[in-house]
Parts: sequence; C-alpha cells; structure tokens
Amino acid sequence: MIQRLIGAVCAFVSGAFLFQEALLHPRWADRVQTGALGFASAAEETKRPEIVLVSVPASASVSEKVWVIEARHLPVEWLQRWKRHPPTPEQWRVLFPVRVAGGAVDRPALAGSYSLTPDGVRFEPLYPLAAGHEYQAQLRLSADREPEVQARLKLPAPDPGPQVRVLAVYPSAAVLPENTLRFYIHFSGEMSRGDVYRHFRLLREDGSEVPHPFLELDEELWSQDGHRLTLLFHPGRVKRGLVPREEEGPILEAGQRYTLLIRNDWRDTYGRPLAAEYRKTFMAGPAEESPVDPQQWKLQVPQATSQQPLLVRLPRPLDRALLERLVWIETAEGQRLDLTPMVGGGERLLTFTPLEPWRAGDYCLVIDTRLEDVCGNRVGRPFEVDLFGPITREIRIETVTIPFQIPTL
Repeated sequence: MIQRLIGAVCAFVSGAFLFQEALLHPRWADRVQTGALGFASAAEETKRPEIVLVSVPASASVSEKVWVIEARHLPVEWLQRWKRHPPTPEQWRVLFPVRVAGGAVDRPALAGSYSLTPDGVRFEPLYPLAAGHEYQAQLRLSADREPEVQARLKLPAPDPGPQVRVLAVYPSAAVLPENTLRFYIHFSGEMSRGDVYRHFRLLREDGSEVPHPFLELDEELWSQDGHRLTLLFHPGRVKRGLVPREEEGPILEAGQRYTLLIRNDWRDTYGRPLAAEYRKTFMAGPAEESPVDPQQWKLQVPQATSQQPLLVRLPRPLDRALLERLVWIETAEGQRLDLTPMVGGGERLLTFTPLEPWRAGDYCLVIDTRLEDVCGNRVGRPFEVDLFGPITREIRIETVTIPFQIPTL
C-alpha cells in the first residue's frame, strides 16, 4: 500500500515537472496555447490557428465582393508583437507569403497588402485571385522560423454558362474606307489571352490571305471586363509613305471585298472553344482623310417636358467606343447631364434618352477633340498629319460645343 502511494506521488511530481517544462519552452508554449497538447478546453480546441479564404466587400463598392486570405485565431503574443513593431510590406511577404501552388518552390509571392484583424492577419492580393486556381499560403512568426501554419486554398470555379460567342464587330458598316484603322470585337464572355492574333485571318474575295494585316502587341488591348478586344490594322501599312506599306503594300484596297475571319479554335477562360467561327464581309471604299467636323452634325431636338431622345446624326461613321465617352450634354451653366449616348445607325447616330423629362432652356452638345473616325482622323486634325505632328508632353483636353435650345411649350 505504501509503495503504491509513493509511486502515485512520484508520477504526479514527474507530470507536473514535464508540464512546467512545456510551458517554459517557446515552441511547446505555442502548442499549449493552441490546444495541441490536449490541455485546452473544448471551445479553445476549435480555435486553432488556420488560414482560410474569405469573401469581403470591395473597397470601391460595397455591393461587389473580393476574395482575400486570412490567418485566424493567432496567439495574442504574435499580434501584440506585430502591433508594437509593424512589419514592412517586404517583411510581410516573408512572414505570410501567398503563392500559386505548384511549379518552382522559389516562385515569388503574390503582391498585395497586409493588415491586422482582431485575431489575425489579412492578405488582399493586388490582382484578383483566379477561380479554379490553387494557392499555397504559409505563416511564420519570424523569417528564421519554419511555417507555423500553412494551407492550400482553391477558389470555387463558377458556373461557366453557355459557350462564348462573338456578339458584334465594329465598325459595322458594309463599306469601310481603305484606311480603316481598327476593329472592335465584342464577346459574350471572357476569352483566353496571349497570342490572340493567331485566331484572326483577313481574306480576299478569292480566299487568299492578306499577310500580316494586324499590329501584334504583347500588351493586348482588352476592355476592363475582358469582353472587348481592340484589333489594330498595322499603321505602317495604312499610313502613306512608310516602309511597311512600300514593301508589303496596303492592307485594304478600294473596290475589293474582304472577310475578317475569327476562328473557333480560340478558347475561353474555361478552356472551351468559341461557340462558332465568325465572319464579317465588307467592301473597301475610298480613303477618308479629312478631319472630323462637328459643325456638319444634325441635331433633332426634343420637346420640353417630354422624354423624347435627342438625336444626333453624323455624316460618316465615327469610332464607336470613343463616341460613348467623348460626347456629352451640358446645361448653359456647365453642368454635365448624366446621359450616356446609345450608338447606332452604323455608328452614324447618337441617341440621348433622358431619365427625367427635358426642361426648357439652353444646352450644349460637347465634343472632346480626341474623338476619331474609323480611320483615326480627329476633330480638326486628320490622321495623316497627326502621325508627323510634334509630340505633346502634356495632354490637354480640348472641346468644341454645339449649342441648342429646348423651347418652352
């Protein structure tokens, strides 16, 4: 009986000594705080450090969401240390690196910003995380320590919906000047990027291919939503007197028929081919080399108290994308109306439809002089002169106005 009692006392003393040693050792102390040694309560057991994906409101819009990566339930000592001595952005990329999973182990961490949360750290990437891609995140207390927490995270891939197709190609006219400068390709969804020019062909009426018609840029000209691509004809073969035109000839010749072909082997961001190939057939007409002249525009003015549209008829097609943002309406006091024009009629008609009935008074149609036609001719300045003009270091926004009046009934 006495021997059993002595054994129990020795076991208790030994266990207490080992527990005290665990508390004194930093690494074991961390594990005790996180419940790793089994001494934590059931509530604490569910709050071990973890790295998770979180959807939060975007800073620019409460209605939009962005994905961030958070390290949660961190020891209080860590957070206090980082509050006393905030790491620099470069140090954070060592302490809490986030990388695309797979590939080289030394690939650089994603760029972004870091901030402390009530119980951890948040990483907000500079560019949105890609759906369906896997990322690896690690967290360490200091640069010389092994990661204390790490995780592999993957954004759920959204439903891709129907296959992407070409919605429209602008300019939409059936006859285009032989010095046309660009096409706008509109898609129903996002297409894959990189080396997009291999999916385009410009064919003559006999089926032969026009060689090297497009300017192939490393930085492709996509709209912000990824649904519109700007495809430029090579300006060296549009502008007279330049070497590429002299050596290879013009791209388009008046009186000839051409077809822009977009092949359906082009894949969208989900790896699916374009729903169908697309063809735009057009005739090349005489070159347009005169500047844009707003004084030739015709306005059809609506009645006061009505919500009839203001119609602006143009003598020739202008650049669709520029029309949507470089033409607007102001009151006599210079207040800009919240109206975006609808472009139609082969890019020869602007329609301004008010949200509220028109008020009688004086107005101005304002045109930014950077507005161009499909050949690059600007307001008051033809394209042929523009290429050889002096380089302006400071961009000045100049406008011309067309006054009009909505009379009182």
